[in-house]
Amino acid sequence: MKRPIDLMMFDFDGTLADSIPPAVESIQAMLKELGLPHKTKEEINQHVGYGEVPLVSGAIGSQDPKLIATALDSYFRHYAQEGINKVVLCPHVREMLEYFKNKAKAIISNKRDLFIRMILDQNGLTDHFCEILGGDTSPCLKPDPCALLKILKDNKIAPERSLFIGDMTVDIETGKNAKVLTCAVTYGFDPKSKLEKHNPDFLINDLLELKELID
Repeated sequence: MKRPIDLMMFDFDGTLADSIPPAVESIQAMLKELGLPHKTKEEINQHVGYGEVPLVSGAIGSQDPKLIATALDSYFRHYAQEGINKVVLCPHVREMLEYFKNKAKAIISNKRDLFIRMILDQNGLTDHFCEILGGDTSPCLKPDPCALLKILKDNKIAPERSLFIGDMTVDIETGKNAKVLTCAVTYGFDPKSKLEKHNPDFLINDLLELKELID
């Protein structure tokens, strides 16, 4: 039976856009520029999902504020100049957004707000979303649910009529913390086996499956 949903909230990296690989390449370029030891994609991936400061500090292996600030500047520059243009949408994003054009939709991500908007703008998708909260504009970072709760309040929509869709266990955690329905996608960062252990309400292989799940 379809669930009645008035508000669809999405993670961004790995859910709507395949933007993690270019981010990892930008981290590698940052490490090279700063003369720091090279890290493999697998090593960098361990720090993905919790915002850009944890990503960068984990990659450089330091908590020194000055070094983190320098590294962030370098990473942001490489990502804006080289990474953004390599980002592609995940399969069927455009069709799914168009199908649900009459529902309220929002993005909650630990990614920098500017980068989210740049990627949406270059794909002509910005107008689909009533709110976009990135890691630097959100009142908190996932798994804290306060960003989801803010959007629920702003749109006057009950948690039980809302759905949070993401590709990582931190997204399922965040949705559960906000008492909304959760949907995990299997094509993103975390493998299906890991997602299943966190018991999302829905588990899908393709965004178009949402058409059969929500009303």
